Amino acid sequence: MTKSFSLPKKNDLFLVVLLMVSLSLNVYLGWKVKQSRRSSSERQTSVKLSPGMTAQPITAMNLSGKIETFNYADSGKPTVFYVFSPSCVWCERNNQNINAIARLKGESFRFVGLSLANDGLPGYAESHQIGFPIYQNVNSESVEMLGLGTTPQTIVISPDGHVLKNWVGAFNGPIQPQVEEFFNLRLPGLVTAKK
Repeated sequence: MTKSFSLPKKNDLFLVVLLMVSLSLNVYLGWKVKQSRRSSSERQTSVKLSPGMTAQPITAMNLSGKIETFNYADSGKPTVFYVFSPSCVWCERNNQNINAIARLKGESFRFVGLSLANDGLPGYAESHQIGFPIYQNVNSESVEMLGLGTTPQTIVISPDGHVLKNWVGAFNGPIQPQVEEFFNLRLPGLVTAKK
C-alpha cells in the first residue's frame, strides 16, 4: 500500500509561519533583555569612587522613616559610610570589625550604616548591636555616584566632601592592613561562617 503525500492546508501553513515568527520574536526579545541587563550592570560597576573625588551629599531614610541628607561639613569630622545588606554573608562576618572601629574611633569619625536592602533590617540592626545610625532607601543618584552595589563597602569622606578611602569587601586579605593603618588600630578579624 502506498501513502500519498498531500500539501498542507492554508490554515496549517499559516500556523507554521506564525509559530516561526513568534519563535524569532522571542529569541530577539530575550537577546535584548540580556543586552539591557549587561549594560545596566556595566553602568553600575563603571563608577570607580577614588580618593580625591568629590562626593555629593547623600539622601536616605532612617529606620523611623525620616528622610535625611548628609552634609559632610555638619559633623566637623570625616564620615564613614558602611554599606551592607542584612542577607550579605560577608557583612555578617565583618560585623565585629566595623563595630570595633566605630566603638574605638567614634570620637574622630562619624559612622553611618547604609543598607541596600530593607527586608529584616530593624531586626538585623538590633541583633548585631550596630552602634551607629542606619539608613535605608538610599536615593538613586547617591547609589550611582558612590558606585554602590557590592556589600560590604566602606567609604570615608572628609568634611569638605572629598573621598578619602573606598574599600569594597570585608576587612580581610589585602584590605585588612589598609583599614588597620588608616584607623590606626588592630581589627578583631572576621567571624567564621556559620554552617
